[in-house]
Amino acid sequence: MKKTINNIILFPVLLLLIASCAVTDFDRKVDFNRYKTFAWGESEIKVENPLHKSDLISKNIKTTVENEFAKRGISYNSKNPDFLVSYHTYTEKREETNSNNYFYGPYMPFSFRYIPFGYGWGFPYGWSNNYRNYTYTEGTLIIDITDRKTDEVVWRGSVSGNVNNTGNLQKQIRKGIKAIMKKYPVRANEELQLPDDKTIS
Repeated sequence: MKKTINNIILFPVLLLLIASCAVTDFDRKVDFNRYKTFAWGESEIKVENPLHKSDLISKNIKTTVENEFAKRGISYNSKNPDFLVSYHTYTEKREETNSNNYFYGPYMPFSFRYIPFGYGWGFPYGWSNNYRNYTYTEGTLIIDITDRKTDEVVWRGSVSGNVNNTGNLQKQIRKGIKAIMKKYPVRANEELQLPDDKTIS
């Protein structure tokens, strides 16, 4: 997939926006307020880099999801759950083509340089286009909720973003899950602060 971004300065910012933009879908006929307990179902992890797969990452995902459900009055119960939660993660290479466009003249402060003479005949003004290809790894996290009685998926949330910076991966995961859960049909009790929320770095 190849995209063009008009300003290279905005590129890192756009990646952050991608990471915080969650997409969800759900069964409109389901009353989510009746769900009070959940258990973990089977999860799927498809990544190439070993740094994107570890027991610590899985624990981070589960802990964050459990905390978000707790804020909504939903508790973990492996013996008699109302629904099952499964998560899927995968990575793929992406390529971006971005450009740094600017207008130059004899002296343009915003171009960060002084150009005493133009090129060719006429006034020393012009437009410069610099293109740069950027390859990165995009990670996607999908969370599914399956009704225990009907065995049907009733809710799905997903988030994607740049995961090149593995040192910041755990924080990205937590932010991504929180972005997904903000769109869950049952709102969270914002006043409820769980111990794990204070450990985010």
